[in-house]
Amino acid sequence: MPTKEPPAAADDYDVIVVGSGLGGLAAAAFLAKFGRRVLVAEKAQGIGGYAHAFRAGDRYYDPAIHVVPGAAEGGTIDVLLRYLGVREMCEFIESDALYRVVIDDDVLDAPFGSEAFIASHIELFPHEEQGIRGFFGLCEKFLEEAHQVPLQLSPKELGEAVVKFPTLFGNRMSTLGEVMDRFIEDPRCKAFCSAGWPYMGLPPSQLSFELFARFLYTQMHGLYHCKGGFQHLVKAFTTAIERDGGKIVTNSGVEKILVKDGRTEGVVLAGGQELRAPIVISNADATHTFEDLVGLEHLPKAYNRRLRSLKSSMSMFVVYAATTLDIAAVGGAHETFIYGSDDHDVNFAGFAEGDAPATVVVVPTLIDPSLGPPGEHLVTSTALAPYEGPEAWAELKPKLEEKYLGLIERLYPGFRDGLTFVSSSTPLTLERFTGNHRGAAYGWENTPAQAGSKRLTYQTPIEGLYLSGHWAQAASALRVIVSGSHTAQQILREAGVTDVGPEL
Repeated sequence: MPTKEPPAAADDYDVIVVGSGLGGLAAAAFLAKFGRRVLVAEKAQGIGGYAHAFRAGDRYYDPAIHVVPGAAEGGTIDVLLRYLGVREMCEFIESDALYRVVIDDDVLDAPFGSEAFIASHIELFPHEEQGIRGFFGLCEKFLEEAHQVPLQLSPKELGEAVVKFPTLFGNRMSTLGEVMDRFIEDPRCKAFCSAGWPYMGLPPSQLSFELFARFLYTQMHGLYHCKGGFQHLVKAFTTAIERDGGKIVTNSGVEKILVKDGRTEGVVLAGGQELRAPIVISNADATHTFEDLVGLEHLPKAYNRRLRSLKSSMSMFVVYAATTLDIAAVGGAHETFIYGSDDHDVNFAGFAEGDAPATVVVVPTLIDPSLGPPGEHLVTSTALAPYEGPEAWAELKPKLEEKYLGLIERLYPGFRDGLTFVSSSTPLTLERFTGNHRGAAYGWENTPAQAGSKRLTYQTPIEGLYLSGHWAQAASALRVIVSGSHTAQQILREAGVTDVGPEL
């Protein structure tokens, strides 16, 4: 089990992982399986980062992760957990649908499967059938080509790929809005076709089309809740780490990453204890990693400029509630996007101004009643929010909480009459518990200029220092886990290991 006791003295570790988010845990589990002596150092009392849960009486809440793709047999998470030997620790339940969208009196239930998903949009907007099919068809073609192109290409190979894969290279720097505009005219239809954008943190006019397409079509094959909560997934990773000789310590924040002559030598924990290791993986905020833990003087000027050019995503405001209203009986959905406007730029501006124009309402007890006491449904409302609101968060918090409770009431009349519990967290809460710069919810903003290969790579200019998580090549819970695994695999390849496990 993770311990609060100080870790062993210097030279006891091959790898030190800074932070216990899912990316850091995945990297640590992978490397421990290959016999590396691994230490995970977490500054907080609990582990898991955004996957760390909390309880309020008999109620269990996952603050940020409610479902993941890739948990069915043969999926990414299934394959990874089997490879680590901990698959039996997680039971996954498939969600009832991809999501529900509510704008005014219009409701769309988006099912799994490409054709069914497309058909649900055509049913609501039959006059846009050709455009809807064209747009989502382009998404599929884009991903089909993307899967055929290696991550690294020589100049000659790049030139050949541009000719061979015109859909990929013709759209990878486009926004979602720009691509939709080529196919769909009805603004309201566009609003429904792009309804999932809050989970990527930007409206269609700013959001990377590439990331939207990857995110949507990864989820379209099924979304899964971890029965009993995602702390079971965290537990699976910690079990794999500790079984293979790794160690996890909490209340042990890293104060400094030691660098000498351009390479990593270890870390200094809060309190001054030095730990030596030739490899350090930072699962922490990239800005914090380089500015505070490493020191910008150790970075090449070009890398420093690139780091300063990157922009963090917006944060979140989350309401946790419980009600005696029988949400199942009134036809509730596990996940519902509710918008005050069909203009997503207006909705995004409302978020940025510290208002409550929209939210994602999740009712996890609809598919996993074990999370709450009998006779209650747990409900969460998750919405984008600025780090600095129009007034201090102490004053703004109760006002926003009331507004988001009002949006839930719009979906489920009687919800507030049966209210048995309510609490909320602000961007300051997210910053405090995760260490993310200004409480960033998604790492870097998901613009075309910061998508995919344009993000920071796992490897840094400092020898022996690596990144994992959504500050590197990741933009969702699944990709964060894959990111940690890829970081570990890259470290193993560089050490001469030929079989580095499954492709994820």
